Amino acid sequence: MLRLLLFVQIGLFASTGQAGGLIQPGDRLLAQTSVWTAHYDPESDHNNHQRLINLEYYFAPQTRPYQIDFGDWRDDLQWLAGAATFRNSFDQQSQYVYGGSRYDLPVSQFSNVYIKVTAGLLHGYRGEYQDKVPFNSLGIAPVILPAVGWQYRRANVELVPFGTAGMTMNVGWIFD
Repeated sequence: MLRLLLFVQIGLFASTGQAGGLIQPGDRLLAQTSVWTAHYDPESDHNNHQRLINLEYYFAPQTRPYQIDFGDWRDDLQWLAGAATFRNSFDQQSQYVYGGSRYDLPVSQFSNVYIKVTAGLLHGYRGEYQDKVPFNSLGIAPVILPAVGWQYRRANVELVPFGTAGMTMNVGWIFD
């Protein structure tokens, strides 16, 4: 119920954000939550209910971090920035702040399959679980996450493998 209320609030923010000039024409906001998680090598202390709340901001197509026209698939990348909060595999509240890009492969007029890669900083693995994430000596670790998804109109489903530990499935809604 809390996640549903949050999605309603995000929708209201997105609609008022566009009216207030925060979201530029062509920009989009994706709100996601996790619906399924599995660990490749499950242990009794693993949490499979991440309670993920994720927001991704997609920049308008004309916004690029470079000024080169490659004339190939790189020109079709959608650049994004995002932030997520979730319960990690050991039930600790964690955060992931990231940037990345997404490439769509059209399936029909209303749907597409996409691949996405994000890179950012992960915080939240503490105590006895601090070493479960590489390079986490300061409590913040660099992370690269690939994903594959399917979008139908404004709804999406996405599979995200998290390292060698497991995979999660997210569902979301796009506001533009």
